Amino acid sequence: MKNIWLLFVVSLISVRGSFWAQMNYQQKYQLIQSYLLQREYEKALPILQEVYEVAPDYWFESYFQALVSTKRYSDAEKLIVKQLKRFSNRTDYYVYWGYLYALQEDTKKADQYYEKAIRKLPKDVNVITLTAKQFLKYQRLEDALKVYEKGRELTGYPFYYERAEIYQQTRDFKSLINLYLDVLYSNPGEIYNVQNQLQSLLTFNPEDTTQILQPVLKQELIKRIQKYPDHSVYSELLIYILTQQGEYEQAFIQARAYDKRSNDEGLKLFQFCQLCAKNQQFAVAEKCFDEILKKGKSNPFYESARLEYLQNKYQNIVHQINVPKDQVNSIKNQLYQYIQENTHSSLIYPLVFDLVDIYSKYLNEYNKADSVLNSFINQSSVKPEIKASMKLKLADVYVLQNKLWEAMLLCMQVEKDFKYEALGQEAQFKRALISFYSGEFKLAKSQADILKGATSKFISNDAMDLSMLISNALFADSTGLSLKYYAKADLLLFQNKYEDALVVLDSINLLFTNHSLEDDIFFKKAKIFEQKKDWKQAEQMYLNILNFYPQEMYADDAVFELAKLYQYQLNDKQKAMEYYLKLITDYPGSIYVPEARKMYRILRGDESN
Repeated sequence: MKNIWLLFVVSLISVRGSFWAQMNYQQKYQLIQSYLLQREYEKALPILQEVYEVAPDYWFESYFQALVSTKRYSDAEKLIVKQLKRFSNRTDYYVYWGYLYALQEDTKKADQYYEKAIRKLPKDVNVITLTAKQFLKYQRLEDALKVYEKGRELTGYPFYYERAEIYQQTRDFKSLINLYLDVLYSNPGEIYNVQNQLQSLLTFNPEDTTQILQPVLKQELIKRIQKYPDHSVYSELLIYILTQQGEYEQAFIQARAYDKRSNDEGLKLFQFCQLCAKNQQFAVAEKCFDEILKKGKSNPFYESARLEYLQNKYQNIVHQINVPKDQVNSIKNQLYQYIQENTHSSLIYPLVFDLVDIYSKYLNEYNKADSVLNSFINQSSVKPEIKASMKLKLADVYVLQNKLWEAMLLCMQVEKDFKYEALGQEAQFKRALISFYSGEFKLAKSQADILKGATSKFISNDAMDLSMLISNALFADSTGLSLKYYAKADLLLFQNKYEDALVVLDSINLLFTNHSLEDDIFFKKAKIFEQKKDWKQAEQMYLNILNFYPQEMYADDAVFELAKLYQYQLNDKQKAMEYYLKLITDYPGSIYVPEARKMYRILRGDESN
């Protein structure tokens, strides 16, 4: 009986061996992966022993793991010895050896092998990297750093980013910063990569390292600038970091100092001017443009700086309330003078629109606004497209004066002349708005409906919003009275009569119990509060839309406007990023998604703004 049982066992082993022998390499690979994934190391070991002989370098890690997991420490040590005979320069195997003794709680022998791994490092970047990574795998960060530092001495390869990863994990921020600055010293072309790395640290560290990193980073950068004044990359990085942290005044000081040291004729300074203007830092931008203008007319950026200087001054007025009249008159005179000096230049047209706004919106000098626009409309040398834009601007001036019919006629002219073009669609939408202001809701809706397929996404979106607003309002209140009040408020807002518009908007809820305009009212009030620079009230209005009407028409607009509010006015980058991301994820069909994605990446540090 015993012989029969023995024969059965031998036969079983033979069959099993025959089964493994018949399996191809791919089948064995898949079976091993399955065993390892389920941590069935006993089952994996026989096949691992076989495939290891075929590809020892590839299967060593898995074979070693299976042996130590089943506590076959003696076999694991023999495997390391065998591997070292095959690959004698692979010092990472000594790290495995040290780990093997650490598992057996023999700290002394473990340390001996760890030290041996560092001592016997070859002049081979790949082996050095493998050895450091093996230390990292076992959470021996200091040893991994020693490997990279000795590897740098042996090979001359700096291992910058590898060491940076370790400094970040050990929270050695001063060494981390200086390492990145060393990168720039040896390769200034790495500035964008370094910017991104540093910005991600300043923005996203869950333990909030900003208070540690920011002053250290500035201090170390200033030291480098003083030590290496010819290395302009350090000044560029400092300017970038300062602007990212909203310290535009300090950044301007550095940009001006950089300009005096460099030979780029003001290029970087001009770019910084534009950055300040884009981020609504108008006072700093003005000082910056002044620096360019001081260089004189021979400077290649002089004319561009003069033009953008005037646009910046106008935008500064737009973003203020109760602007002193002498300030308004000052920019009016400067715009008028520049336009007169460059009458035949196509570059002046944006300034013409600015001057018209000054006359019509700030000085109530409608006749002068009319005169300026007509002077260009009547010039034969002005292109038809520009004349059409001037007519639409003149229509706006008429709306400001409640001359709605005259405004309508101008829009009809442009629509007729540019029927199948973007200008014609813009004119048609203005007609729809004028009909809306006039209380002709059915006409306004029919005009808006035609524009739902407009080539311009913004016109199409605005047309859909207007059509939906009218439909919903008339469905809830068939008399249209509540909508008439809302249209009146909308017109008052266009005419910059903010207090009057607020009174009319507030009266809607008092006078009408059944209407669908709650979210629309919140949005209009938010716009009014923004014009009044009451940022907190504007914030609350947008939040009201998201809290009470998250699926309604203005929801994505509210998210986008909130993000911009946090970014530019409330100086809360984290909140700005949160709402840009919310727009991308919660409202993927919004027309604002491309801009939101771009701004999110800028704030995250993926690209310079």
